Amino acid sequence: MQVARSTVAALCTRFGAALKVPAGIAGAQLLWALAGNESSFGVRCGPRHEGAYCRGGKYFDPALTSLWGCLAHCSYGPWQVMYPNISRGGNVDPLDAARRPEITANAAVRFLNEIIFGREKAATIKQVADAYNSGDWRDDNKPEGYIAELVKNYAVAMPAAAAL
Repeated sequence: MQVARSTVAALCTRFGAALKVPAGIAGAQLLWALAGNESSFGVRCGPRHEGAYCRGGKYFDPALTSLWGCLAHCSYGPWQVMYPNISRGGNVDPLDAARRPEITANAAVRFLNEIIFGREKAATIKQVADAYNSGDWRDDNKPEGYIAELVKNYAVAMPAAAAL
C-alpha cells in the first residue's frame, strides 16, 4: 500500500497544526519526518505486524484481539501508528485505518500530543524520535539509527501538498 508524497505532505500540513510541539519544532515538518522514517514518505504504508502486541507480547491486549484478531497487532499508515493507539480515539475498523491515511494522521497527532509531548515531555527532535520508536527517551536503550534518520528526514523539504 502506498500514499502519494503530495498526499502525505497535505496531511502533515493539515494535522501538523494540531500538534502541541515545544519551541523549535514545526508540527507539519515533524509529521513529515516521521512519515519518512516509518514509511519512506508514503511508499511503505501497508499494515505491519508487531510481535510485542501479539499473544505473549509485552503490549498484548486480549480485548482488541478478540475484536480484530491479528489486525489489532499491526501498525498502519504513513506514520505506522499501532492499532491500540488508533483505537484510543474510538472503535475504528483497522481496515479503514489501512485505507484512509487521515485516520492514522489524526491518531499520530493524538499519540504525539498525549504520550510524546504529554507524558514523556519530549522537547527535542532526538527525544521525539527515541520516544516514538521505543516509548521512552529517558532509558539507556537508544535507537541511534532511527534517531539519526529522523534528524535527516526533518531537514527534507515537503513537496507541494495535494488537495484533500
